[in-house]
Amino acid sequence: MKLVKLGGSVITDKSKLKTFRRRECDRLAGELSSADDSLAIVHGAGSFGHIEAKKHSLHEGFKEDAQLKYVAKVQRDVRELNLMVLESLIDCGIRAVSVPPASAGVFWDGEIQSFDREPFESVLKLGLAPVSFGDVVPDESMGFSICSGDLIMEALAKEFRPTAAVFCADVDGVFDADPKRVKKAKLIRMLDQETFRSLRRTQPTGSDVTGSIYGKLERMLAISRHCEKCMIVNGNVPGRLAKALKGEEVVSTVVVPE
Repeated sequence: MKLVKLGGSVITDKSKLKTFRRRECDRLAGELSSADDSLAIVHGAGSFGHIEAKKHSLHEGFKEDAQLKYVAKVQRDVRELNLMVLESLIDCGIRAVSVPPASAGVFWDGEIQSFDREPFESVLKLGLAPVSFGDVVPDESMGFSICSGDLIMEALAKEFRPTAAVFCADVDGVFDADPKRVKKAKLIRMLDQETFRSLRRTQPTGSDVTGSIYGKLERMLAISRHCEKCMIVNGNVPGRLAKALKGEEVVSTVVVPE
């Protein structure tokens, strides 16, 4: 099985509320359809989740009743995005079905306390492709919390040991500086714990409520222990995902365990 994350920054415009990038998603779906193995797919919430979640502090858990209206709204919006992603995948011949994260996970303090693989396993056994996503979920300690797509990626990697875990981002991989701010930033072709610790810390930007890039990289380092290959590719460059799924050489960052 191959595990793929379609980043919210690739399939949506994260700066504009509920803006789906259908053309980019259709292209990525076409590249996914060329995979010669079963697929499990996760997508980020992008501008369908992060903007409202940050505005109403949903990542901090239950504080007041007024938030509950927006818990419902964000869940609705994220499912709207999920339906559009499913449509794109199905139109490209992928037998995709939705598996919300709360159907498999029990959450505590923003982390997965326990995970039931059965909702994903039953779908895979039928020859279908489970599609999960970042979402607002019930949380036993916080009332509710944000389950990021990366958190689901880690849970699936632990349970299913995929041959590859591929993250589609809006950059070529991990750089020694923010490539959107520093023109001379250099791509790090292989990231391990030592390299990760040497990275310069910068302040996060935008509306992301699932943690800094460093938190995401820590999650990827953990995932790399449960799959043959873990990598970050630029989902905005045509052909990169398809080549990665075929095991071909591609511009990327490969994340490796210690």
